[in-house]
Amino acid sequence: MKKRKSSGHLIGIGVLCLLFLCVAVFSIFFVCCGKPSSPESPEENTPPETFSEIGTVSDNSASLQESQAPSSEEASEPKEARNLTGLKLSILGDSISTFDGYIPTDYNIFYPNYGDISTVEKTWWFQVISATGMELNANASSSNTTISGDSSDTTGSAPGCSFKRINDLTPGDNGPAPDLLIVFMGVNDFLRSVELGNFTTPEAQQEGEINNFCDAYELMLQKLAATFPNTQIYFCTLLETSAGDVDDNPEQFPATNENGNTIADFNAEIATIASAYNYTVIDVHNCGITYDNLPQYTIDGVHPNAEGARLIAEYITNFLLY
Repeated sequence: MKKRKSSGHLIGIGVLCLLFLCVAVFSIFFVCCGKPSSPESPEENTPPETFSEIGTVSDNSASLQESQAPSSEEASEPKEARNLTGLKLSILGDSISTFDGYIPTDYNIFYPNYGDISTVEKTWWFQVISATGMELNANASSSNTTISGDSSDTTGSAPGCSFKRINDLTPGDNGPAPDLLIVFMGVNDFLRSVELGNFTTPEAQQEGEINNFCDAYELMLQKLAATFPNTQIYFCTLLETSAGDVDDNPEQFPATNENGNTIADFNAEIATIASAYNYTVIDVHNCGITYDNLPQYTIDGVHPNAEGARLIAEYITNFLLY
C-alpha cells in the first residue's frame, strides 16, 4: 500500500510540473505573438506632425545639424582655391580705387597724391591681382564721382551709370572684355545725400539726368550686363564713413546723410539690386574696417590707408578664391 501511494504521489507531481510547463509556454507565446513588436501596429505609430511642429526648429535642429555637419576630417580639409591665373580684371570705382598712371588720363586722381598708399602695389586692387595671378584689364575709377548723375556725360567725372565709364572698362577702343569685373563705388552718393530711392522689381531705366541712387545703380548694372554678358561681375558693398558733416551728429554712429540714410541703407539697396539680376555681392563692408576703427584704417574717415587697403584686398581675394 505504501508503494502504491508513493507512485501516485509522484504521478501527481509530474502532472503538476507538466501543467506549469504548459502555462509557461502559453505565456511566452502570448507575449511574442499577441503583441506585435513591429511599428506597423496602429497603437505604436507616431502621430503625424502638425504644421506648428514642422515649423519648430528647436526640437529637431540639433540632430539635423549633426547629420548635415561635415566630419572632422572633412572640416579640416582646406578648400581648393579657384584658378584665376591669367584672367583679366577690370575695376569700376571712385577715389578708393584710383592710382596715377593706371586710370584714363582725363580721370580724377586721389592716390598717391594723398595718404600713405605711395606705390601702386599698396592699392587694394593691385594686391588682389598679385594674390590671384590675374592681370589688370582696365581701371575705370575716378575720384569724386558718383553712381548717379548725367548718364550722357563724357568727361572724366562722368557718373558710374554713364557709357563713358562703362566703355573705359576695356583698354583702348577695341580692347578685350574683362573676365572679371569688380564694381566698388557709391559712397559719394551717400556723402552728397543723393536720394536713395527704393528698388522693388527690375525695370528698364532711361538715360538722362538720374538723381536717384537705386535707378542709377540699376541703369549701370543693365549697361554692364549688356556690354559684358560673359564677364563675372561682382558688386561691392560700401565701407562705413565718418567723412563730411553729413548730419547733425557727425561723430556718432551710424553716420547719416541729410536725408537720414545710413551706409547700411545704401548697402541694402546694392545687395537687393544685384541679387535681383543674379549677380554676386562682395560684402566689403564686413572686411574689418568699422566706424570705430576708421582712424586706424583710413586717412580721413573714407579713404583707406595702406593697412585699410590690405584688409580690403585680403577680404576680396579670399572671396574670389574660395
